[in-house]
Amino acid sequence: MALNKLKISIIACLFISIANGLNAQTITKYWVKFKDKSGSPYSISNPGAFLSAKSIARRTAHNISVDLTDVPVNQNYINAVNATGAVVFETSKWLNAAIVFVTNASQLTAINSLSCVLSSSQVGRHSNVQIKKINETKEPVTSAYKSTKHVTSYNYGPSITQASQIGADCMHDLGFRGQNMTIAVIDDGFSQADINPVFDSLRNEGRILGTRDYVMGNTSVYEDDSHGAMVLSIIAGNSPGNLIGTGPKANFWLLRSEDVSSEKLIEECNWVVAAEFADSVGADITTTSLGYTTFDNTADNHVYADLNGRTSVASIAATMAVRKGLFVLNAAGNEGGGSWMYIGVPADADSICTVGSVNGSGIHSNFSSVGPTADGRIKPDLSTMGEGTYVCQPGYNFTAGNGTSFATPVLAGAVACLWQAHPTKTNMEILHAIKATATQSATPDNNYGWGIPNMCAAHNFLITQSLNEEFEKQNISLYPNPTKSSISFSLNKTPENIIIIDVLGNHIPFTLNIINSNQYNITFPSDIANGIYCVSIKTVNGLYTSKFIKE
Repeated sequence: MALNKLKISIIACLFISIANGLNAQTITKYWVKFKDKSGSPYSISNPGAFLSAKSIARRTAHNISVDLTDVPVNQNYINAVNATGAVVFETSKWLNAAIVFVTNASQLTAINSLSCVLSSSQVGRHSNVQIKKINETKEPVTSAYKSTKHVTSYNYGPSITQASQIGADCMHDLGFRGQNMTIAVIDDGFSQADINPVFDSLRNEGRILGTRDYVMGNTSVYEDDSHGAMVLSIIAGNSPGNLIGTGPKANFWLLRSEDVSSEKLIEECNWVVAAEFADSVGADITTTSLGYTTFDNTADNHVYADLNGRTSVASIAATMAVRKGLFVLNAAGNEGGGSWMYIGVPADADSICTVGSVNGSGIHSNFSSVGPTADGRIKPDLSTMGEGTYVCQPGYNFTAGNGTSFATPVLAGAVACLWQAHPTKTNMEILHAIKATATQSATPDNNYGWGIPNMCAAHNFLITQSLNEEFEKQNISLYPNPTKSSISFSLNKTPENIIIIDVLGNHIPFTLNIINSNQYNITFPSDIANGIYCVSIKTVNGLYTSKFIKE
């Protein structure tokens, strides 16, 4: 704690100097990488010293080992850099690096001469045309609303379109609204989220777990840009008749990594630090409506070859976050209609969920950035409503806006609901289920990815999967398999209930024929589609399931 207070004091003094005009133009930010973590007082055998109980629980539940990348940067190395007169602003344990404020060339020379330092590079942040403000064009309220007769547990108002398009309302009706799930929103500020009535329930129920500002080095995020607040409203908003978020009962960390005043590489570094923090405090999901391709210093611009998930520090960290068990979402970008047209960083990262945009009718938005990645992977992964998306602005003003910035939180809230329903599943199993039941699951492409999700179909897919796993433990078989119109099974207990469903959760009609006291036959319509079906059989001993192939 004393070291943290010292760090804050040093940074505060530095900012005061800048404010007073003392050498303001000479301050440069560097990404300094260290060679190792030798001599650290921390040990992976005692993760409680640097990870929260919830973070450790996530790893334990999904058999993820705590390793050396989880161990904080060696404090002796930090002290050595500070001793040069430079200031260590933030550190990255995953990449074993630090963001360092340097005020003159001699400090940099001294840093590079330290035996613990591997390399240093000047850093900065991306430009306005990228995802941070991803074309938040405002449209008339009516443009986002489509009349529906769907009866739900919430009065969604105009936000029903974005919720129902992906089945988020269906999950809500089942009681899954993101309870006890934690989402870290990484963005450019959350203006008035502390007073906006759309977040009343969020604040009153204590579900804002905390805030961090990695641009200024403090915890104040409510006076900065409004983009993050609008993103948050899409997930957590609760204003009946106006806007209901897709994950309205989730918990949140609000993390600022983006500075709207300039475009420099340091924003990627800030994102890394924010993602690490989200992991350490036990977040389940990170959602980011930011992206990087071009910068104020054009020499820093990314080229298409960089979009391989292994070049940018943000993309490397995004993949690492997935390996730590987080579900990571990132906006694809809004360059689809321009000369660049491709996704940005860290949307190119492997294993994350990159989100493109469609309109309320499910048609690809022409501004939505496309893939593939430089190494040939399909991007985006999924597409949700980012055209005419209903949001709440500071001042309790409701409007419709465009951008993959808004498509991403639509999906983030729904993911929280789905994962809440299946807490034993891993992040990758959740992503697989969503892809497997999306509209283009059989024919993914670089406009839609695997298509528009259907969260209740994904929910049924996971139920079927779990039932199959349980059935296989019981060693009960169906025969013949494959079959054309009937299956048989043996069971020493009378079935109390039998259900047959397809992979989308649709119920299939059938007739049960009792052959003898423990032999049964099921016949079903021969004209049902060929494919995989699941049978669940309930008895006094429990629930048994298996799958069969209709050919």
